[in-house]
Amino acid sequence: MIELIRDLVQFYAQKFHVPLSLFTNSWEVETWNRNGIAIVVPSDAANARTITKLLPGDLVVVDDVPVARISKQWLVLLFWPKNTPALAFARKLVDQHLPRICRQYRREMREQLVESIGHCVHDRKRELQSSIREDSYELERLSLQMMQLSRKLETDRAVLRMFERSPEWIKARATRTFVDLMKLVPGTYTGFSFKDESVTGVTHAIDIEHDGYTYKFDAYSVEVNLRQGKVFISGGTDHGGYVHPHVTDEPSNICWGNVGHLVSRLAGELDLFGLFQLVHQFLSTYNENDPYQRIEKWNPDWEDESDDDEPYCSWCDSYGHSVEECESCWWCPYCDQYDDHSEEDCPNRPKEETEEEVADAVAEQASA
Repeated sequence: MIELIRDLVQFYAQKFHVPLSLFTNSWEVETWNRNGIAIVVPSDAANARTITKLLPGDLVVVDDVPVARISKQWLVLLFWPKNTPALAFARKLVDQHLPRICRQYRREMREQLVESIGHCVHDRKRELQSSIREDSYELERLSLQMMQLSRKLETDRAVLRMFERSPEWIKARATRTFVDLMKLVPGTYTGFSFKDESVTGVTHAIDIEHDGYTYKFDAYSVEVNLRQGKVFISGGTDHGGYVHPHVTDEPSNICWGNVGHLVSRLAGELDLFGLFQLVHQFLSTYNENDPYQRIEKWNPDWEDESDDDEPYCSWCDSYGHSVEECESCWWCPYCDQYDDHSEEDCPNRPKEETEEEVADAVAEQASA
């Protein structure tokens, strides 16, 4: 008899593609992993009482006689189909209730998967946006590093070819360099000094014209380390740790801008004449798009505009607009703060219950 019930259960398992298990003993129910749907047919009264305690549910009554208990994950028959009429009645109960249980189970599983994927997509979207942004910065950094390394490699090869020349050629080159340097005195530099591995030139006072105002800076000392191929700048007129709009009071901390690669090449090739000319031109100009310090700071009559007068966005840490006007964030009432998601996309947004869920909750509460 039970085999016919088992065949029927297998039929519905294949029809609805839902894991169905048929149990006859209480120990099978106790060890059930609660995965799928259980159809329970107690083999005797003792098993029926134990199973009913383990699997409570809505009671199905026919002619005032309890015949089954039903819940979202199980169908428990309260009798053993020991003859043909009982078996037919058991099959009828299974046919009547099991399809609905299977459809409800599939719907709940589908909703769980949809919700899980929805949360996953939202989280992965934020992770991917952050990852793409960071990788783009890293790629840009590596591209710049590769370009700089390529230039350095080309320069080093050229310098190596030059240094492999004969000592007589190098001596003649050094003599020519000295003669060229002296051409910069006294017009561009007041003089040069040579000590150990360094060549140092001292400029005259520097004037920079900008927006109709002449900014005056004291003389600068420009040192070139021949072995390191580096340039150090000191002197000038210090203002808040800056001796020039593009130079800090740390001699090696210089913002060369777009002439940085040329400075490195000339220093590497020991082209001192071209290098000292370039550095003097650099000190005599001002790039308002990329300074360490605005040149207006050296004007005693200039009044600095307070940043407090400009709107400030705490989200993107920039001036020019307030956080309420920021295009990169929105106010989220569920998070009670500005964030990078809207109210509709908030992961903390309360889930809206459907009418069916409300009805199920009421039914469960009434049966409890």
